[in-house]
Amino acid sequence: MDFIISIIIVLVAALVGRYLSKKLKQPVIFGELVLGAIIGNIILLVNEGASVLHPAINYIADIGILFLLLSAGLSLNLPEFKKIEKSSSLVAMFGVILPFILGYLTALWFGFSHIVSLFVGTALVATSIGVNAEILLEFGIMRTRLGSLIMGAAVIDDIIGIMILTTLISVIKTGYLHIWEMTILVVLVTFFLAIAVLLTKEKVSNTLDKHLAKIKLGKENLLIAGVVLALLFSLIAEKIGLSVIIGAFIAGIVLGQLSFFRGLKDYVSLIGSGFFIPVFFITVGMTFNFNAFLCMGWFAGCLLIVAIAGKFVGCSLAAKLTKFDTRESMAAGIAMISRGGIELILIKLGLDYEIINTEIASAIVIMVIITTLITPPALVRVLKK
Repeated sequence: MDFIISIIIVLVAALVGRYLSKKLKQPVIFGELVLGAIIGNIILLVNEGASVLHPAINYIADIGILFLLLSAGLSLNLPEFKKIEKSSSLVAMFGVILPFILGYLTALWFGFSHIVSLFVGTALVATSIGVNAEILLEFGIMRTRLGSLIMGAAVIDDIIGIMILTTLISVIKTGYLHIWEMTILVVLVTFFLAIAVLLTKEKVSNTLDKHLAKIKLGKENLLIAGVVLALLFSLIAEKIGLSVIIGAFIAGIVLGQLSFFRGLKDYVSLIGSGFFIPVFFITVGMTFNFNAFLCMGWFAGCLLIVAIAGKFVGCSLAAKLTKFDTRESMAAGIAMISRGGIELILIKLGLDYEIINTEIASAIVIMVIITTLITPPALVRVLKK
């Protein structure tokens, strides 16, 4: 009964959030995040900080982000994606370097050590792929040049963030950099991505389609096959050091090139958007603590400012340098502001190794939540124009 009640609470919140989003002419993700934040803070107030939701809700939320990235990969225009891979790489690099430097210098300015400052800089590096995917899918611009730029840069951002995180933890644990471990990670990631690229080649995909054409699957079985393959890609990505969401996104790109899986996108979108994905964004919104927001110190406020400015300025400038117009460049910069995923892993590791204290951890969490909340309405405002 606790589980059923939890599901009802989350899904009703999602419905109300989506209704309010339409009234306010905002993307559905905005309403889901806001309603999640309201419910989360009511629970904190009434239940003295203890969650009333069943723990299994978090597992459903995890499946939701996988469905979202699988759908994004299936919807991606691969030829357009390949055309602007250099632009995506430049946007990602600018979006990593500037926030990292600003975060590092901000922490130093507040008197923190170099190792803590490196942690803070690393926390500003990655971008929330999930937020971008949801907005681009809702507005039907995933297959456009701009959509390909944003998703490509976000994925590269996360990969770079994982590399920096791995390096930082290696140094903290042993006092020096393990070149051999880093080399293995780079080789495995490169090999994984190379296999994925090979599978998207026209000759390879045509050959696979010829063999798959002999298999007759109904709609339900096609969905099962697609989800199983996406989970396998996610599992492999996790094992080699990447995140599961990158694995799901790459799986979507690969499957999207096969005629055999032509109808998969609609099925994934229906079951994902109708159940799993709303659960994910409601639970993300529930992590926002209003009291912590009110108690933010100067450090947390400055961290939030440099987190927003670093991504917006760096990514917008890079997009402009690669011949995107001003409006597109602004959209790319805004899209890259949202955070989530790697930052939360970093916080856990930082606390486990006693590198950062709970105040720094809280400041980073607040930065993640606020950047996630402000990105959808800001991005929609630019896209509508």
